[in-house]
Parts: sequence; C-alpha cells; structure tokens
Amino acid sequence: MLLGNLLLAAAFQVGPFYQQRPAEDAAALRPFWSCEGETTDVLWPLFTSHRDWWRFLFFTHYQSNDKGYQFDLMPFFWCGASPDPYWGLFPLWGSHPHFLLMHDLDFALWPVWMRYSMPRPQEKRMMTTNSVLWPFVHWRDDGSWGVWPLYVCNRHRESWHQTALWPIVTWASYEADRDTAGAGSSWMLWPLFGGVSREREDQWLFLPPFFSLANVWSASRSESAMEPEMRLRCPWPFIEFEATVRRERLSIWPIYERVELKSYGAEDGGLRAQDSRVMRIGWKLVELYDDETRVFPFWVSRKDDSYFRLWPFWESAEGRDGVRRGRFLSLFPIRHVPAVDRNWAKFWTFYENARAADHTDHSLFWGIIRWRTDRD
Repeated sequence: MLLGNLLLAAAFQVGPFYQQRPAEDAAALRPFWSCEGETTDVLWPLFTSHRDWWRFLFFTHYQSNDKGYQFDLMPFFWCGASPDPYWGLFPLWGSHPHFLLMHDLDFALWPVWMRYSMPRPQEKRMMTTNSVLWPFVHWRDDGSWGVWPLYVCNRHRESWHQTALWPIVTWASYEADRDTAGAGSSWMLWPLFGGVSREREDQWLFLPPFFSLANVWSASRSESAMEPEMRLRCPWPFIEFEATVRRERLSIWPIYERVELKSYGAEDGGLRAQDSRVMRIGWKLVELYDDETRVFPFWVSRKDDSYFRLWPFWESAEGRDGVRRGRFLSLFPIRHVPAVDRNWAKFWTFYENARAADHTDHSLFWGIIRWRTDRD
C-alpha cells in the first residue's frame, strides 16, 4: 500500500515544483506556470489569463467577448470596441466608454479639456460634465458650474452645494426628500464653525472636523415612527460615539472600538433581531466578532470550526464539499488568495491533510509520503 502511494505521488507530484490534479483540472510547474480550471498563471503576478482576458503586471490587460474587445497599457494607451471603436493616447487625446466611474470619457491635451458622463440613478439619466483646465473650470447639464477655488455651485439630488474660496466658506440648501434629512440648510466657516439645520437633522461643528454633535431622526425598525439618532466626535478621529437605528459604535482610536450592528430577518412570518457585535483592540490588531476571533496576523478562529490559522505555522479551512483541509507551514498572512495557493504556497507547505467524515488523508513532503487514517 505504501509503495502504491509512493508511485501515485511520483506520477502526480514532484516536490513543490510539479503537481497535477486531473480531478480538479489543475496542474502546476512552480514557480513558472500553473493552471486551474480556466485560470492560467505564468510567473505570477507577472502574467495571468482567464477564459476571455489576460493581464501582464497589472498594467497591460486584454479582454474580448461577444460585444467587442479591450486592450489597455495603462495609463498611456488603450483601444477597443464595445461595439463602437475607441482609443486613447494619454495625455494627448482619447475616448473611453467606461473608465473608473466615468462613462463616455473624452479628453484632449488633458487637463486642458475633458468631458464625461456619470449615472444619476435617482433621476434615471446620465449627467454630463465638461471641464477646462481640470479641476479649475467645469459646467454640467444640470446647471452646476464652478471656477474653483473662487466659486463653485453644484446640484446634488434635491440640494444645491456652494463654496467660496474653498474650503473657507461653504453652504447648501436642501429641498424636501424621502431618503435623506429633508428640507433645510447648512453652512461652514472653516476652520472655525459649522452648522446643519434640516427637518430630520441638527448638527453643530466646532473646529471642523474635530468636534461635532449631530442629532438625526430616522425611520424606526417598524417604519411606523421616527427614532432619534446621535453622533459625537470629541475630538475626531480619537473619540467617536454613534447611536443609530442600524448601529451603536464607540471608538477610542487607536486603542479600542466596539460596534453593534442591527439588522432583521424573517422568522415565522414576523421579524426578529439579528444583531452582530465586534470589539477591536489596538485598532484592528485584535478583533472579536460573534462568530470569529482575529489577532492579526497570528490568529484567526471561527466558532463553527470552519477556519483556523496560527500564523505562520498552521492553517485549516472547510471547503464547500465538507472536507476540512489543513497545511503546515502557512506563511502568507492573508486568507483566500487563490493565486498565491496555485503558485507559491507549496514551497513552504511541508505537510497537508484532508479530513472527510470517515477518514483523514495525510501528505508529507509534497506527497512523497502519504497515508490514511480512519476516524471512529
């Protein structure tokens, strides 16, 4: 039986360098090449391809589908068709149908001239912005315009936001709406004072953004009444306290933070609370969740035993197939990074096991020694 395992290991794995797993449609010649399903890596992160796209050093990217193609050599050159052709040579001239958050981007001698569109979901339309000598002069098709930093007037949903000698003087007027704090106004003389007076919000700011007290009235859990909420910063970012419909939070940065999130789910035709809590110590070095404990990067443990890490020695996780897989060593401190597992993790993984319901398979020194133990 041992000889059979040795022959099987020799056929499918040679140390950490070569591995083939036909059942998972995976193979690797580390660190030069690996393939798993539709993903292929060559000297990752140098080159990666996946079905209809490939990427080189995160700067060069190509993608094709039934709607067209796209090639990027960012940030200097790009071309494509989706379905109409487009191209760009930054900063001389270019167009792009969707770059970052901008749609139908056009520019010439950037930043001399630029035009782009942004979605306005509430209005179910696209808003077009023109800019000359960005970010100094702009105008939009909703009436917004500005000569920054002297004067800017922008429309945002049901409100007008204006600044003069930004950021020294800012003020806004709000119309009645459903989703925010209602009609009213706000102002700020930075860095001294500021205030907000709206139907469902009152706020005072002193030496903004360091000291502020905000009171907001939001829909309650039953949505039949308004509940008061408050936020205190004294001073920000060191001390913050929030008590809202959706969460309660106390932060003494960077020493301590406690957050209680409030949400709801259906149960027996009604509603029940599904609150979750997290406590952080030392900013995010220690995080205590209801279902998980983290001490970055040394310790992660889930209460349902589906994941455990003692860095840099041991890591185990339960897969979708119900099999729990563990390995020693586990040097990479971030979990669930498939590219690292495919191309590099084997070099420091000397022992692995896979625990099924009735047995555990063991692999030592990259499969050179294998054995199985039955579980009672």
